[in-house]
Amino acid sequence: MLFLLFLILAASILGYLLVPLDEIGVVLAFGIILGCLVRGLYYLKEIHLELLRK
Repeated sequence: MLFLLFLILAASILGYLLVPLDEIGVVLAFGIILGCLVRGLYYLKEIHLELLRK
């Protein structure tokens, strides 16, 4: 879970660096950050299902 937090932080920094590239940079940054957040939600769902099984 700590690794996921690191990935979100790294993606946010990368997104901040991509913003000066106008629209292309903003779209790439948004996609990277959104991808990390969706992956985090997937992990939370898997953890929830695993806890329900126990």
